[in-house]
Amino acid sequence: MYISVGDAALKFGISKRRVQTLCEQGRIEGATMVSGVWLIPEDAPKPSDARKKQVDENQLSLFDVSSKILTVDDVCRILSISKATAKNWIRLGKITPDVNGLFFSGEYIEKVVAEIRSENSTKLKSRRNKKSAMGKILYKDYVRNESNQRLVSDLLELKVFEYETDLLIVLANFAVQLYYQSHGIEYFDNYVLHSFLLEAHRDDFHILVKDLIGNYNLKASQIKKLLPALTKEITFVKGEDTLGFIYISLHDIGQRKSSGIYYTPEKIVGEMIERLYENDLQLNLRTICDPCCGTGNFLLSLGKKGIDYSNIYGQDVDPTSVCLARINIALMAPNLTVADLRNRIIIGNTFFETFERKFDVILGNPPWGSDFTPEEAERCRKVFKTAVGKNIESYDVFVEKTLDMLLPGGVLSFVLPEAILGVAAHEAVRRLILDCCSFKFISYLGNAFTGVQCPAIILGITKDYEKNVAGCRVSVNNERFTISQPRNFSDGAFAFNVSDEEYECLNTISHIENAVYLKENAKFALGIVTGNNKEFISDEKQDDNEVVLKGSDIYRYGFTPSDNYIRFEPEAFQQVAPAELYRAKEKLLYRFICEVPVFAYDDKQTLSLNSCNILIPEIEGLEMKYILAILNSSVAAYYISKKFNSVKLLRSHIEQMPIPMVSKEVQTAVIKKTDRIMSSSQNIIGLYEDLDKDIMALYGLDEEQGKVIGNALKNKSLFLGI
Repeated sequence: MYISVGDAALKFGISKRRVQTLCEQGRIEGATMVSGVWLIPEDAPKPSDARKKQVDENQLSLFDVSSKILTVDDVCRILSISKATAKNWIRLGKITPDVNGLFFSGEYIEKVVAEIRSENSTKLKSRRNKKSAMGKILYKDYVRNESNQRLVSDLLELKVFEYETDLLIVLANFAVQLYYQSHGIEYFDNYVLHSFLLEAHRDDFHILVKDLIGNYNLKASQIKKLLPALTKEITFVKGEDTLGFIYISLHDIGQRKSSGIYYTPEKIVGEMIERLYENDLQLNLRTICDPCCGTGNFLLSLGKKGIDYSNIYGQDVDPTSVCLARINIALMAPNLTVADLRNRIIIGNTFFETFERKFDVILGNPPWGSDFTPEEAERCRKVFKTAVGKNIESYDVFVEKTLDMLLPGGVLSFVLPEAILGVAAHEAVRRLILDCCSFKFISYLGNAFTGVQCPAIILGITKDYEKNVAGCRVSVNNERFTISQPRNFSDGAFAFNVSDEEYECLNTISHIENAVYLKENAKFALGIVTGNNKEFISDEKQDDNEVVLKGSDIYRYGFTPSDNYIRFEPEAFQQVAPAELYRAKEKLLYRFICEVPVFAYDDKQTLSLNSCNILIPEIEGLEMKYILAILNSSVAAYYISKKFNSVKLLRSHIEQMPIPMVSKEVQTAVIKKTDRIMSSSQNIIGLYEDLDKDIMALYGLDEEQGKVIGNALKNKSLFLGI
């Protein structure tokens, strides 16, 4: 009797990727590959780990450490938390070192893991970083058909899926239903898998279904348990990845996020293919590859647009996804043989092994933030220029790898985090793109993925050495324009979310004479991180507490009275800046989260929480209130929002804002108007607009450029506290 890679992973307490690696290394006794899928003897012993013993954080499995003594670092790896979080949990009693008060026993941490896995636990699941979140989720935006959406919702409610084989059997049954529906074959019982496998006439589709479930024998007890799922009906929709919809919705979310997998909504898939067609009218004649194809939603959509499936290729590291992708394409292109599908849709880690041929078009949604084993990380650093820094970013490496898979003149189009355009950590991949590519199109998508707070883009680039940006088609905020002028990316960031007119405004601001910067000329501090606001924050004033400000209390030039109070006990907080920064004679406070920069002046030594951060400018010759006016201006709002396109106001954003170095007389005039705004309760907008004109003049912006900036900010709040 054989079991699948997934069941072996559960049996051994390790990840599926590790089981595959052990099979490939010949270290699992009796393991054999059948039709591209590894099968493991049910009684095969778990091989000893030849690597340095480590915890597989992908599954929160202890990997044979139950009898070991664990350090704080070990616990951090097991729970996928930072060391600061672990220390805070220890201080708050959420976890307790049970060995000499310094270390943890494996048995104790196993109980913590079990608690995290339980449905009633809020640990980790409520954290902003949900890489270790457990459970399942309905990705309703993955398909449009409401009947199939209801089907998956019902399957989630059944809770009959204990093992991976349970899910594979149900998927195989639905695959047969789709086969019958697409071929016009009647069936009278929704549980069709058993009779289908027993049919005397066996075609290629039989082989694909067997690839999915392997040599697993259907057990009467298992079928009885799964009958509530097996008796449901799926609806065939041409070109829709309903099987993938079921798989991703029922697959554990923790495993998906640790491998960097974020499945792409149907709307985004459609938009990418439309953008490709706009830029390549001969797309149907090209060879096209999705090197991270998953269950094949991009490939299906290509076929739905009329592209010949014989020109389409795909690869994925997950064997189940590849089996489903082959089945999906077989339903759309029955003329393709099993051999065709196995040669075109392959299992493998694209980072290290892929097709020998090169392609005209590569598209897809590469893995984001996937975890590399130490061996993989070392191998990446030897092979890829983009494998730099302490943490290797998988999508940077994927872009580099797939550019090498393109033919000259070929097009690469990926769904990527917007951070790749400007964040310093991705400078290596931006330099690589600049060295060998021209830009064809880019769509700004915002937060495109269910449950993921990470703005995304669709990026389209051509592998050539012309290095053009002119002609690039941009879609942002429901507006479209084409860049017609060359752009300078000497600062290392890509600014595509601006039209030519807006770009000229950015250039004017960037190139003012006598500009000075806050970088290395200021002190920055995070507001207080209590670790538990319910414990430390009160809504009642007492003798031993004082006002503490949140970001929502801050407006331009001032803040509203707060009804939040705190006892300042730095030693009790999770994270706190030096007291002298909170108690500075004067300082600026600013919202960390906001669509435009919002700064307030404070000379009362007021405390603030981490949604309200601290800036103390130290530019010789410039007054703090003058800098306040600059940072609160429309010029700063325009520059920072267009250059960084983020609702988070980072220190690096503020540091890069050019500030005009002006005389004392000019500063005095600006500060006089600033004081009037701070002390007035009427006509604040008029006072602000009057000061704003003065600041635009300091940057050399003319009336037309002022209109461009005003138009760009017209839907954003002024945050003047009125």
